[in-house]
Amino acid sequence: MNNKEKDTFFADFDRVKFNDNDRKEVFDKLNTKKNENFSFSRFRPVVFTAVLGILTVFFMVLLSSPTEVIHEKQHQINSSSTKNIQTGVLLITDENYRAPLNIVYSYNPSTNSLNVLSVPRDLYVPILNAEGKEIGLDKMLHAYAYGRQEGVKQTLLNFFQVTDDSFSVLTEEEFIKYIDQFGGMSLDSGGRRLGGEEVLASLSIRDQLTENVEKEHYEILSAVLEAALEQPRELEFLQGIPGEVEVNTIKIAEKVNAEKIEGIYYYILEGKDLEEVKSSLKQ
Repeated sequence: MNNKEKDTFFADFDRVKFNDNDRKEVFDKLNTKKNENFSFSRFRPVVFTAVLGILTVFFMVLLSSPTEVIHEKQHQINSSSTKNIQTGVLLITDENYRAPLNIVYSYNPSTNSLNVLSVPRDLYVPILNAEGKEIGLDKMLHAYAYGRQEGVKQTLLNFFQVTDDSFSVLTEEEFIKYIDQFGGMSLDSGGRRLGGEEVLASLSIRDQLTENVEKEHYEILSAVLEAALEQPRELEFLQGIPGEVEVNTIKIAEKVNAEKIEGIYYYILEGKDLEEVKSSLKQ
């Protein structure tokens, strides 16, 4: 655009007169408009909503915090209690490469309680070898033939999800001698006193899981464990557990189902019932 064009285009603007009064009037209007734009009354709803939101969040945090603190504290207590629990496995083996008696136990020093599970010999379980590799499903009784002592231990640890803080193995001869060395076992029911061979035979015979069979089985087993904890002995298979302890037995007769698989009867423990047994070993 040349000068001539500029003069033509801006000719009308040159004729505009803008004195001091006009300037003052314009600035007064601008100030008034500015005040209107930033009036608090126009922003009152926004401010009120923001304050209300902040207060709501504050009170929600205030009300929920005690519950969260309680839950966190309880979680810490439960974790600490579970962490201190000692679990172990005790096997009684025979000359036929079998383990007719398999005991899984847990000791909770916080409650001074010993939870004991005697595993049925006909329980259907995944069998693991000594390296911890699953090789098939069979009766618990046959685990020893597949992987010897270590295979039985790995099978029990895997099925019941416990750790081997303590692992002990006794032969049948060692167990009989162990019972006889402090005079056998006295039973509350019938006032009987059993020698080592009778105790072993009574504990090993467990073909039918009925309420009466379980009751007698655990009565004998509890007497053996209590005697082992209270009296001096050469064989240490409950290491780290004090003599004065509450023995709790985990009975599973009502939790298992007898099923026939390829012509052979097994006891099946699964689902919710199995989880309850696992939980009992962690209390």
